Amino acid sequence: MARVFRKLLEPEFGPELRLVEEDSAGGSVMAAKSILLRRRYVVALVTDTKPEEIRQTHRSIVYLLISAACADQWKLVLMAPETEVLLFKDRGVLRQLLGREPTQEELIRGQTGPRRVLEEALGFEGLALDEELCRRLARVDVSPLAEHSSVRQVREFFRAHREGRASLPF
Repeated sequence: MARVFRKLLEPEFGPELRLVEEDSAGGSVMAAKSILLRRRYVVALVTDTKPEEIRQTHRSIVYLLISAACADQWKLVLMAPETEVLLFKDRGVLRQLLGREPTQEELIRGQTGPRRVLEEALGFEGLALDEELCRRLARVDVSPLAEHSSVRQVREFFRAHREGRASLPF
């Protein structure tokens, strides 16, 4: 999903944008904390969470990141149940990705189990699915996803920092 965010944010932020891809949510949090401790960049962390664990996941990650840097240096965006759910927010994007019209059942199931639906539809699992998604996403126009709230939050966070408007929310 880092490829999707890169395609959506690079046109505006260009070389300012540095994307770190990790295999797990824990790895992403540790990478974000490491970057913040070195005080070199602001960080937007986009990661998965189970719907029933949103509050606890948020608290845990905030605790880890606040120990590394002030809250105005990072943005946390949790996507439930998995970041791949973003691909199911636009039928046209999903059509390009699958190479066919998604079924109504796939659209519905994709809201709660997007990776499973993609595994079934594309015939790949685990890392092979990630590789296939990267290959296919290289040709997909993801611009319709630009206004999704997760993408908008990240864009606004980076824009505020670039324009010097970032401050602690009180």
